[in-house]
Amino acid sequence: MIYNPLEQFEIVKFIAMEGPLFGYIQIGLTNIGFYLLLASLFLILQHLIYNKEGVLGLGNTLMLCIESLFGFILQLVKNQIGPQGQPYFPAIYSLFLFILFLNLIGLIPYSFTATAHFALTLGFSSTILLGVTLLGLHRHGLHFFSLFVPAGTPLPLVPLLVLIESVSYLARAFSLGIRLAANMLAGHILLHIIASFSWKFIIGSLIGFILAPLPVLLLTLLYGLEIGVALIQAYVFVLLTCSYINDAISLHSENSPS
Repeated sequence: MIYNPLEQFEIVKFIAMEGPLFGYIQIGLTNIGFYLLLASLFLILQHLIYNKEGVLGLGNTLMLCIESLFGFILQLVKNQIGPQGQPYFPAIYSLFLFILFLNLIGLIPYSFTATAHFALTLGFSSTILLGVTLLGLHRHGLHFFSLFVPAGTPLPLVPLLVLIESVSYLARAFSLGIRLAANMLAGHILLHIIASFSWKFIIGSLIGFILAPLPVLLLTLLYGLEIGVALIQAYVFVLLTCSYINDAISLHSENSPS
């Protein structure tokens, strides 16, 4: 049994290989790598289900859920980016499913929550910000940097506002990654503490055994709350990603002088 609430986030090597390849390198598979591979396989399986439901013999209920989720993310992309966001829908949809799978699989007892690691989520968010920046430069060239100068800014204030906007722009990567990891980390720690306390309360005395339904009910409610948090955090992650893509495409056109 795990007694340390933080022990569930420990990175453990499943496979480790060492050899004098290109000098000396170490190749291995950790639990975080395993769950990332598992999430990738889930995306492939979901694609096969959607395209070959007849071959797989799946019922209408599962297909309805997949199509509803598909339509939900498509509408999100249209609302945030507009009609020009259609080319980015496959990436946004895959990102949502990827984050959601990693969030939900961490709720299985004795599993691993990859999205509770700041290094991973900051890697995701930094890659997204880099991709959005390259997209803006590709579409607008050097005019992309007008994003850092609000319309109608007096010339003497331009250097200060450019600095502020640049820091704000780079902070997107940190806020996007830290928000996801912090929420998953805090929720799982709370869930583990309540579960440990409930177990000790139930087996500690006869009164605790009689009142066992109360902590079990509390734990069930918290578990349901964590499922909601997992869904919301995946949604917020792709929502902000769409917002960043829209900024790179439109360059804050809503702030331009009319």
